[in-house]
Amino acid sequence: MDATGATMRPHQASMAAMCFRNIRLTEVFKFTFICLVLMSLFGIAFKYDAVVVIQTYRPVNIQGVVDVLRSLKTGEFAKGVSVLLNVTLNNNNFTNLSVGEQPKFNKSIDLADSKANGIKTVMVKTTESHQKKNRTEDVTTVKQPDRNFLCTDPRVTLTMAEILRIGSKLPGNLTSLQPLAPMVKESPEFPGMPDPCVGPNRITGVEDILCMKPPKFLPDYKNPCWHDGNTFRCLPYFHLIGICKSATSDVFKRLYMHPDIIPNRGVGNKETWYWSWRRLDILKINGTFNQGMTLKDFTDKFRSSELQAKDAKGKHNKITGHGDPMDFWDRFEDRNTPQNIPGADELLWTTPYAVRHVNPNVKLLLMLRDPVERLFSHYIHLHYGTSAQCFHEHVVISIERWNNCTNSHTIRHCIYDQPLFKNLPAPILTSFYIVHLLEWLKVFPREQILIFRNEDYTVDMMGTLTDIFRFLDVGVPSDSVVANMTDMTPFFVSEKRKSAGKILPETKRLLMELYRPYNEQLAAFLGDERYTWRDASFPSVKTVK
Repeated sequence: MDATGATMRPHQASMAAMCFRNIRLTEVFKFTFICLVLMSLFGIAFKYDAVVVIQTYRPVNIQGVVDVLRSLKTGEFAKGVSVLLNVTLNNNNFTNLSVGEQPKFNKSIDLADSKANGIKTVMVKTTESHQKKNRTEDVTTVKQPDRNFLCTDPRVTLTMAEILRIGSKLPGNLTSLQPLAPMVKESPEFPGMPDPCVGPNRITGVEDILCMKPPKFLPDYKNPCWHDGNTFRCLPYFHLIGICKSATSDVFKRLYMHPDIIPNRGVGNKETWYWSWRRLDILKINGTFNQGMTLKDFTDKFRSSELQAKDAKGKHNKITGHGDPMDFWDRFEDRNTPQNIPGADELLWTTPYAVRHVNPNVKLLLMLRDPVERLFSHYIHLHYGTSAQCFHEHVVISIERWNNCTNSHTIRHCIYDQPLFKNLPAPILTSFYIVHLLEWLKVFPREQILIFRNEDYTVDMMGTLTDIFRFLDVGVPSDSVVANMTDMTPFFVSEKRKSAGKILPETKRLLMELYRPYNEQLAAFLGDERYTWRDASFPSVKTVK
């Protein structure tokens, strides 16, 4: 019967049954389709969650671009490469004039004529995909392919994992420092480090800068300045951190000829000896500690009415700086930092942390020089010896003592071990550039450090000075000022170095063997083959006799 009570004919009943079956099948199909769609979406989401995408930026010189891309071709995880030309940084975003893509690694990018076209700055960007071992794995724990030419984003500081990756290529164990224990309170300012102000700290006579409230800088001043009651105080806008015997004084004298750069009141209007020496140099007097130089004492070196002057637009655009070339490498007094544990195998807190705490945006300049030639100049300047023969004998002894230390301790322990340093007749610890640089890159992002070579400054002084002016965000001065800068006679020429003669060939061979792996890691990290100094004391391995 139908709904009205009438009897259904046989063919009508058959049609009704078929209709009901079709409806049921349609609902099943709909349900199945919805389930498939949901499962597909879940699978995509799970796959997306199980893959880590990492982008890394790498500054390289023009000549090194093709070599970098050739190396990237062998990377099993690298998915895409971009070459950014004439890169600038605005509001933490990279902008560039043009981009070359090489997603399939089936061609090389020829930038041989880029220099002629005015392209100076090159950034290689790689995009990589890594499968997670589980869904909760952190990005930093993903095992990355072992490729030295890759670097983290230059806008951020290095992590311990990245430092250990670089250190794994050095001849010895770089450090024994371990990641922060789970129960230890982390520093809100320095990720991966313990809070320096939790727990009792030693009273050593050294001002506890890490627990000091940092100054609040005046927003209308380009230079970091503030009012301390009725006192107007300033810190340096830039800091030339090294390295000794690389012509840092010559650079400073020329920088001060710029109308917007104000000399400080330190030694030679350049050096204050504060960060690595005077604030940490304490002596016991009658059983008590002598107070080292304080931060206020340091700011007195930068007191100048010229910094308060306004330009035609009513802005305070004058800046000042200082240059202590030992700050790059000298950590021997850092043991007096209140947070460091006496007798620890390695220093935990070093000077770069203190610098960053009070002056986080300071611009750092680092001038490097062929480590062998620079070491000889350092040796003669500090009266370790007077001749090339003495230098050779002292290098042999120093290398033996260095090797004895690194056979039983980490590189970082030995390089900052004051008793070892005092026992070396030649200061070979000063030229391990990559180790010293890593100490600063724990705290400051790569983009905040301008690194340049003495050799390039010597042949293209104005080009180097122009790069510095751009880095400091001051305009290139007038032609007459530039002429005065370049015409100035060299600030210092060592007659003692001249009379000492040339380094003996056998000494060079010893030092080349010592420093080569460190130079190679420095060049790999910077993406710039010039820092192997193959154009100076370090020819290619095949040509060494």
